[in-house]
Amino acid sequence: LAQDVLLKEMRVATLLLLTVLLLGLSGAFGQFFVRLGDEKNKGGDDKAVGDAAGGEQDLEARWKNFVRWFRENGGIISSKLTLKERNARIGVYFKERMRRGETLVSFPRTLRLDEKAALKSKVGHVFRELKEKEVYPDLRVLLYVVYEFKDTESFWRPYMDILPRKFNNIMALTDAELRKLLRRPGCENTHNLGVQMRRTFNKFYNQYKQLVEPNYPGVLQFTRDDLLWGFNVLVTNGWGTGADGTGDKILVPFSDIPAHRRESAQKASNRGFISAAKEYQAGEELTFDYGLLNDAILAFYGTPTPDCRGLKR
Repeated sequence: LAQDVLLKEMRVATLLLLTVLLLGLSGAFGQFFVRLGDEKNKGGDDKAVGDAAGGEQDLEARWKNFVRWFRENGGIISSKLTLKERNARIGVYFKERMRRGETLVSFPRTLRLDEKAALKSKVGHVFRELKEKEVYPDLRVLLYVVYEFKDTESFWRPYMDILPRKFNNIMALTDAELRKLLRRPGCENTHNLGVQMRRTFNKFYNQYKQLVEPNYPGVLQFTRDDLLWGFNVLVTNGWGTGADGTGDKILVPFSDIPAHRRESAQKASNRGFISAAKEYQAGEELTFDYGLLNDAILAFYGTPTPDCRGLKR
């Protein structure tokens, strides 16, 4: 009976996180990922500014380090791109004009941060045990992301250094602020989403306290804030890897850095290339259509999706 209850809770937690991810990819709730009354950030990305390692002053240095690491591992990033802080958030901008058809980025198959990477890591034996214990799949990915983030010598360090340290999203709202959404026209679904996200995170945290923390001293010892950061990274930056939207999540460096905008001007290929579908001017921001990019990334990494709209075969 206890095992049936656990399996039921796992299915519910996976469904809730799936709901969050699918809504995120559709851009349905991005406008609500701000503190209530924060006019400065309205309509922007849900990733906070000035929160990546080292602060704003070395943003360019961290970007150059990331680009060098990305290229050394088989990827391509246009030299016409840079990372800047504008309008209270960090985004990707063009340093000079880019012509239509030029390559923006090419993703290497080796740079994917998911459970497969966890199993191949120096603590792979731990994650094999967690899999045998039927720890939630998304929690296993979350734990690996936090583990690599805490490791100062991590292979993924250049990527970790450009990820946000804070998320000004719906998880940052107080209970009182969350309840205020019910009094805002059209915000009932956003309120319900916030409630679901909290329940999902609490299920993950409780399972961590029960099955992980007591059994892996010195390896997977994290605070609640550490796990909340990992949860936000997974929800905000992760892509779904199952044909039906379920299953383990995957992080792909750079794919998650540009802000989301529907019908952005790029052509995505299932061979891992993204090219400009229009001419960009210097100073213009690069945005991605996350729905289109999700299909392209999953096709490139070998996982089919039911809707591969816009893919260039």
